[in-house]
Amino acid sequence: MSFETLAIVTCSYALDEERCRRLCRSVDRFVPTNIEHHLIVPRKDIPLFTGLQSGRRRLSAVEDIVPGKFWQVPFLQKWWIDSRGWLVRGWIMQQVTKLSANYAVDAEVILFADSDTAFIRPFDLDLFWQQGKVRLHRIPGAKSQGRHLKWHHRAAKLLGLKPAYFGSDYIGQMITWRRIVLEGLQAHLTSLYQVPWYQSVAHSVHFSEYILYGAYVESIVGPVKGRHFFCTEDPCHCCWFLEDAEALINGSVSIKPQVQSILLQSNLGMNPCDEEQVFKLVEQSGLAG
Repeated sequence: MSFETLAIVTCSYALDEERCRRLCRSVDRFVPTNIEHHLIVPRKDIPLFTGLQSGRRRLSAVEDIVPGKFWQVPFLQKWWIDSRGWLVRGWIMQQVTKLSANYAVDAEVILFADSDTAFIRPFDLDLFWQQGKVRLHRIPGAKSQGRHLKWHHRAAKLLGLKPAYFGSDYIGQMITWRRIVLEGLQAHLTSLYQVPWYQSVAHSVHFSEYILYGAYVESIVGPVKGRHFFCTEDPCHCCWFLEDAEALINGSVSIKPQVQSILLQSNLGMNPCDEEQVFKLVEQSGLAG
């Protein structure tokens, strides 16, 4: 497999513009130029992101990528509406957009990099591709309760299975999917419910696109046929809480050698300038190796 068969996809919007710019700078610094980077944002936000386009970076509108008809509700960042008049939550719409990534890219492998992540080391393809197989983030026994369990139950229903916890967690950062498997998932959902797949997903209240894909690979396709290998080592150092970011700042945690990027979740309450200082500190301290 050559680099040309992998593409990075980032779904963003106006409130994450500065974070997305930081991610783009890190991609340009650490990722080979023959790997395309696709930004997908709501049409009304296109002017904010136009300057990020380059020879390797493409910019598309959500409305042009997601099949069917979806419109963002005027003056409301977090709500969309579909052709049937169904209100769709913004975070659900972003997941629908990720599940539509095959309409945006031609690459065989899709790597999702969220706006609140940034690369800190040269891109290592071997972490995501091994002997013809693509990495599937999978942590056995993790996050089997609460809202995560609801996401598993919803995935099971969408896949035509009995509600259950699938035995592993598939949620993380720098997640990789195989294009042909994603297309199979879409076809599977459409055939089960006799409506376009995106309608079933968009009408979900509790939902995780990563759990849906992971469960489809394990329970419907099988990892061998899907050409995936399981991996528990996270290629992203995730700061889900403020204390995680503080641990980076005070040097009380170390960043593992396989880590490619850092996540500073956008709802930590840090402004982009403070976040930028964290990344600079990691670089200057040598934590990134």
